[in-house]
Amino acid sequence: MTPSTPRRPRRRWIIAAASVVGGLVLLGVVGEVVLRGAIDSRIEAAAAELPAGVTVTRDDTPALWQVATGQATLRVEVSPEALTDTARSVTQLQGLQVASESGGLVAQVPLSIAGREQSVDVLLSVVAEGGQAVLRADTVRLAGITLPMAAVADQLGNAQLDRLVDGVAFPEGERQVTISSARATDEGLELGAEVAMWG
Repeated sequence: MTPSTPRRPRRRWIIAAASVVGGLVLLGVVGEVVLRGAIDSRIEAAAAELPAGVTVTRDDTPALWQVATGQATLRVEVSPEALTDTARSVTQLQGLQVASESGGLVAQVPLSIAGREQSVDVLLSVVAEGGQAVLRADTVRLAGITLPMAAVADQLGNAQLDRLVDGVAFPEGERQVTISSARATDEGLELGAEVAMWG
């Protein structure tokens, strides 16, 4: 019978490897926590400059990945009131009012039709396009009839309505912010955004 070879060197190797892996995991966890705190601090500082009704939170993308790519991935929620302010400033339709309706967005717009001032419902679509969120007027509800917005704007010869048909894009002049997704919700609008972390 041959004597069995000692197993101690193998055990030491396993213990050493487990220690290294454990140390790397611990460093990764600590780094993730520290970087999340740094990203959250930057979000808080930027949020102070945002208009009322706009909230920003970090999404679940690991902070280590965000720092490595130089892009912070955020979730932005925009209330109907904030959308109203944006749409009014772009279209100059001061009576325009945006509201949520069944997971969609509706703008109530005062129009002069046949010499009478009426409020009509304009159904809005929202998409992420060219790095911005774009709100567009799709259809109009008037006296129980639904009509294409472009046709109504042409009939009325209203430049402000044409602007809604073309689309209201935001944010404007933000080269460091890229809107990657946009959808209407019961609370307004939810955007996915990527923000350059450096520069």
